[in-house]
Amino acid sequence: MTDTLDNTTALPAFPLPRGKCPYQPPAGYAELHRTAPLSKVKLVDEKTAWVVTGYAEARSLLADPRLSAARSHPDFPNNAKIMPGTGMPQPVPEGDALTFAQLDDPEHNAQRRLVIPSFTMRQAKLMRPRIQRIVDGLIDGMLAGGTSADLVSQFAVPFPSMMMAELFGVPEEDRGVYTEHVQYLATRPDMMIPAIYTLSDFYTKLFDRKRAEPGEDLATHMVTSFDERPGEIGFQQLLNSAMLVTVSGNESTMTMISLGAFAVLNNPAQADILREDPVGAAPRAVEELLRYISAGDIISRLATEDIEVGGQTIRAGEGVILATPAVNRDPEAFPSPDELDLRRDDKTHLTFGHGPHQCVAMNFATAALEVVFSTLFARLPGLRLAVPAEDVPPGGLGVYRVAELPVTW
Repeated sequence: MTDTLDNTTALPAFPLPRGKCPYQPPAGYAELHRTAPLSKVKLVDEKTAWVVTGYAEARSLLADPRLSAARSHPDFPNNAKIMPGTGMPQPVPEGDALTFAQLDDPEHNAQRRLVIPSFTMRQAKLMRPRIQRIVDGLIDGMLAGGTSADLVSQFAVPFPSMMMAELFGVPEEDRGVYTEHVQYLATRPDMMIPAIYTLSDFYTKLFDRKRAEPGEDLATHMVTSFDERPGEIGFQQLLNSAMLVTVSGNESTMTMISLGAFAVLNNPAQADILREDPVGAAPRAVEELLRYISAGDIISRLATEDIEVGGQTIRAGEGVILATPAVNRDPEAFPSPDELDLRRDDKTHLTFGHGPHQCVAMNFATAALEVVFSTLFARLPGLRLAVPAEDVPPGGLGVYRVAELPVTW
């Protein structure tokens, strides 16, 4: 086995730069993978970490209890992830600011149990009619405006916040303020911090209301579970869990809709697959788009013990970065991985992670995206880009996204 590298001067800098196309991963990932499924890199704080580009190695490591998700550890590779559009490291969360995605068991499981009842396959199926109404309403609005629209501002941005309002059971009279502030989280850098405080206060009041007026919604399930287990977690952790679902669900859904539509419309043969059979083709199409786009970008971990994997030895205390876009395009796992193939019948991508920290909302997210893409192409069969693909402006506050997506039909 190869030991940890001590000489960092020749190590590639991480994160790797992306090219012009917003849905293509950094070209450097393929180069790293050709060398080895695990590679040492230098982070922006001069620390080193392992970047995993091999699918088998990533899947194994994500299920390995010797890898920690605890962000509070001083050696955790937080600086591996750069705040989009700023070039600055994300702030390192501590103490009560940690969400269950940033904790290990038993704290991780205690908080995760708050939201699990709302994200089963059964609950996702029950939510479909409400998601369908949201999608139809947004398309109605686009059609009312003529034969063209910006699919980002008129669909990808409002949809996740409206879906969250349904999921949490936000009262109708409060939805305007709620959806506005959820959208700020991904579209207004000047309003991001105020939006977090506003939404935290909103959820505090919503939980009180759901105690008095329970319903079949996530807020009710969360506060009921919290009250049934007094002392197991604090109220701040309850709020953290609500904010985690809100922030991650809003950002990832927005990214998948905008980049997914862009990728499909930039490939007419693939767009025809959805046009010919929108409902039947949607399940495979969504899984392929999840693999191809890999909206989560990276998953960071810290080794708590020595781990031998992929011909390397990860030492205890070393950071590990699982590069999802590279892993999901490993040619040993996915034939012709750089080709978008909406008929590909493969659900083994790691966009939702794997193991104990696998995305709790994966069933819900997949169902929502199936409704989105099937309905877009069923109701707008002539949907196409209104400008050349090279003129679609990249941007937004997401991991990577497009600022606008002009379409016509």
